[in-house]
Amino acid sequence: MAFPTRLISLYYIINFALPVIFFIFVYPLHRENKGSKLTSMGFTGMLKAEEEWALMMLGSYLLKYRNHSSIDESVQKAFMHLKMLTLALCFQCNKTLGMYLMAGYSILFLTVQPPKFTGASSIEYLNPVSLKSRVRSPKHSSDLSTVWVVGFWADWCEKCQFLEAMFSSLSLKHAKEGLSFGKVDVVKYPELAEEFRIDTSGYSWQLPTIILFYKGVEVKRLPPFKSDGTVVKTSKMDEKGVAKVFELDKPVEEMSFRRKRGKKD
Repeated sequence: MAFPTRLISLYYIINFALPVIFFIFVYPLHRENKGSKLTSMGFTGMLKAEEEWALMMLGSYLLKYRNHSSIDESVQKAFMHLKMLTLALCFQCNKTLGMYLMAGYSILFLTVQPPKFTGASSIEYLNPVSLKSRVRSPKHSSDLSTVWVVGFWADWCEKCQFLEAMFSSLSLKHAKEGLSFGKVDVVKYPELAEEFRIDTSGYSWQLPTIILFYKGVEVKRLPPFKSDGTVVKTSKMDEKGVAKVFELDKPVEEMSFRRKRGKKD
């Protein structure tokens, strides 16, 4: 697998460089300041306080690592834990320095955004008109038997950004005659989010949502609904998992919902 060149960008370079600069040039000068407890034994009585902080952040990252959906998410979560570690150590040895570091991270967050995925894909960007004519109420003979995998996205959604490359990769590997991929911007078309019962609030578990349609009917979605209508939180949507749920590795005519629908028809 080729290294994703999008990870070599200003955003990733700065987020990596700041913690490294802190640990090499700043932290050694302040770790033994008067009042600092970092070099003394921590609450376990076995490790120094700074070692306990480092192990705590490493443990937190590793516990959540298996739920990461993409390399983008893993890298950004690693940066987040590094920042938390630098802040924790900084406040323990010099509160004023800690405030400066926090201000620096805040400015970085507001001014330098992760790069958008610009790689190849086989995805059709849908609006209310094209979604209706191509997916929901297909008129053309080529669309009548087409299975559609449609992602509902928002640019502000961090999880959506993590999964851009994954969804594009799925489209390149699996798009073929009878199986198409589409994408809907729920910020631009909030009425479509409402139609498909997708919560677009900042604390929503439903972004991104991926729905599979066949003959205009929703067959399945991620994250799914329970029988009572509540959302099943799906913490991980990786490429293999999404392909398995939607049976993308199977020939279109062998997908289970196609066979069931064929018997009914």
